[in-house]
Amino acid sequence: MKNGQANGEIKRFDEEGNVVLIGHLKNDLRNGLFIDIDPSTRDTLRITPFVDNIRSGESKSFFPGGSLKQTSTYTDNQISGEVITYFENGQVSDKTIFENNKPEGLSVTFYESGELASRVNFSAGRYDGLFEEFYKNGQLIVSANYSNGDLEGRETQYFEDGQVQSVIDYSKGVLDGTYELNYPDGSPERRGNYKKGLEDGELLSYHENGKIREKAIFKKGIPTQPTERYYPSGKLQQKTTFSKSGSPILEINYFENGQVHSAVSYLNKVPEGEVRVFREDGSLQEISWFQNGVLHGKRELYDENEKLVNIEYYEEGNKIDK
Repeated sequence: MKNGQANGEIKRFDEEGNVVLIGHLKNDLRNGLFIDIDPSTRDTLRITPFVDNIRSGESKSFFPGGSLKQTSTYTDNQISGEVITYFENGQVSDKTIFENNKPEGLSVTFYESGELASRVNFSAGRYDGLFEEFYKNGQLIVSANYSNGDLEGRETQYFEDGQVQSVIDYSKGVLDGTYELNYPDGSPERRGNYKKGLEDGELLSYHENGKIREKAIFKKGIPTQPTERYYPSGKLQQKTTFSKSGSPILEINYFENGQVHSAVSYLNKVPEGEVRVFREDGSLQEISWFQNGVLHGKRELYDENEKLVNIEYYEEGNKIDK
């Protein structure tokens, strides 16, 4: 201490007495290099320069063993300029420009083997501009555009062989426009359109054999017609009707032979009232009652001859003795 102020070398220790930090103070302020140390190996982990208690100059961090992990530069306590991060083998992992402690401009990343992994742009720490990610073979994984942190325009994703996986349009970060998903062979998996984040128009999804899996028509996110699901054979599997507000009213499920499997009524988006379940041959299998979406009341079970064989009782979804 000089004139009541700390001057000279300062060391910090862990609970076991190992040095974890070495630095220098001048008139109570950090000045010079502050070095973080691995307490077990005594390897240098990080070197940070200070001028009058403000980080200033080039800072480096290291892997255990001494190989360089990252370099960055501080100006007035803020990271500025290029920050370079490395793999332990010495290959560059990431190069990003910073300004005022935030990414600004181009940032590129690499695979450990050296191939380009991504190329993105930042503005004040947020994605802004072209965004690209790549497979090791150089094929694009995704290409998109951002504006002030939000997806804007078309995002295209690819399979590793170059087939288009998806084409999706955005506006201010929400779905707006084309929505297309494909199977790995390029055949359609889903086709539709969105407007301001809501489904709009016909929405189709497909089985891998090309037959329709689901069909619906929307306006402002609300189904305007019953939605239909189909088996890979093309036979109807499920049909659901909706209220004008878009809440489900009735769901009918079918076996592939066309026989009704079950019919479920809905109230406030959950099953309500009597539900009948049938076997594939059309014989009655079960009658149960729902309230607020859970079993409530009797549950009658029938054998293949439609003879009542058992009755169970439920209260708010829990089986009870009666």
